[in-house]
Amino acid sequence: MSRQSVSIVIGLLASVVIAVVAYAQDAAELTRTFDAYNAAAKAGNVEKMLSLFTAKQRKDIRKEIAKKEERDYFLLIWQAQIPESYEVQHVTWAKNRQGATLYLLVQLPAMPVLERPRMRMEEAIFFKKENSKWKIDSILPIGDPDNIKRPKDLTYDPDDANLESRGAISGRIIKTEFKPDYTLVILRVMDEECAIFLPAKEVLEKAGVPLDEFSPWNIHEFQGYPHKSDKLKFFATEGRLIEED
Repeated sequence: MSRQSVSIVIGLLASVVIAVVAYAQDAAELTRTFDAYNAAAKAGNVEKMLSLFTAKQRKDIRKEIAKKEERDYFLLIWQAQIPESYEVQHVTWAKNRQGATLYLLVQLPAMPVLERPRMRMEEAIFFKKENSKWKIDSILPIGDPDNIKRPKDLTYDPDDANLESRGAISGRIIKTEFKPDYTLVILRVMDEECAIFLPAKEVLEKAGVPLDEFSPWNIHEFQGYPHKSDKLKFFATEGRLIEED
């Protein structure tokens, strides 16, 4: 290998290392921001909480908590979401690196005032970068992982497609399995897991469909036909990857 080739390889490796370090630093800042938000909620410091939101969210929330009783209710709701602990499941990044989504599995304490038992919850925390700082744009409770609704079975029979009712479904991909005669995608839609049936791998490849779009954690929209009797099954004829803004 020539010196020039070695230099190119070293340069590429250095770029990869720098990118990995940058992603790790940003991911750490996301969790620090979330921790700071929870600490402020626990202390009842609404102004500190608001400072960790994006400018648009701060403006919108202030309109909703103009009165003391509205402010107190806002604080009660957000204090109820303070986790005892949490586990980072995944982080996705916007193409422009100005947005990110932090997927968490949190352990929530019992909350008698809301008649809520101690429970686990999956959450998505959406962030946007403002003035070089990560700010919370929204917090979405996804569902209790211990109470996910699933199809009765994963049996594939194209005759079960309701061809008189075309529709669409979108969600996060849990897993993809390439079977001999079809492709099975398990799609998470809030507190439900849906079985999406697609053509076989070879058919998708011939059609020019990028198979990596069916990787876990990708957000995907499918169009096609629902199952005649099981609402958690769907026969897709087309689809598209939904990328982070």
